[in-house]
Amino acid sequence: MFGLVLAVAVVVPALTGGSPAAAAPCDWATSNCTVENTGTSIEIGGTQPGGSDSGAPRGGGGTGDRDRDGDTSPDATPQAPCAAIDFECTRGRGQYSVGVIRPTLNDVASFAPASLSLLDEPDGVGVVGMPMNFVVTPAVHEQAGQLFGLPISVRFTPASVVFVHGDGTTRTAPGGGRTWAQLGLPQFSATSTSHAYPARGTYSPSAIIRYSAEFNLGTGWNPIDGLLEIPTSATTIQVLEVRTALVDQTCLENPAGPGC
Repeated sequence: MFGLVLAVAVVVPALTGGSPAAAAPCDWATSNCTVENTGTSIEIGGTQPGGSDSGAPRGGGGTGDRDRDGDTSPDATPQAPCAAIDFECTRGRGQYSVGVIRPTLNDVASFAPASLSLLDEPDGVGVVGMPMNFVVTPAVHEQAGQLFGLPISVRFTPASVVFVHGDGTTRTAPGGGRTWAQLGLPQFSATSTSHAYPARGTYSPSAIIRYSAEFNLGTGWNPIDGLLEIPTSATTIQVLEVRTALVDQTCLENPAGPGC
């Protein structure tokens, strides 16, 4: 559903020669109704024969005035002039309203960026107590389309990333992180998006990217309340324990040696 705010301001002037309590509904066929659309409000006003500045009662006015019988002859009991312009005056032009579209996150979900993959370093294998590095690469996403029958552009900007480690812990970072190579760091270095697993096992880490959203109907960008959360696909990692032993040969030299 669209977040639609209707803002209609109607000006209903009192005309000389009667009172609202005595007024009869205005008839478009016999009224001079005016409708002014300012872009933010609708002003409806008008006059009706018999409701002029002279104060002549309806049905008793000048030549051509119509009375309750629909003819031009006065009734036995003259009717008070139309003292207020009511909504029947819009029958000849249809009903008017001024709408301001304020989309919600649900409204623009079809414009959202696609889910991304999570990169883990080292690839698929970690060591107990040593940092594993996680990286995801969200970017600003802009898309144009139709919403509520109107052309619209929607822009999503990454606001933060929640890394879900799969062991019951999470870490929130302002961005998606960078690889060790991009940072110029050796493997197992701690980063702003790394995590050290305290126990061996198989884990399924993932991330949730939080996007702020804006919309543009051709008059500039406007914010949409809230943050849109899009999860990445999960990956599977194996965290192992490493034991050291003093040996006189490497495992390549002696594959059957201790720890090989």
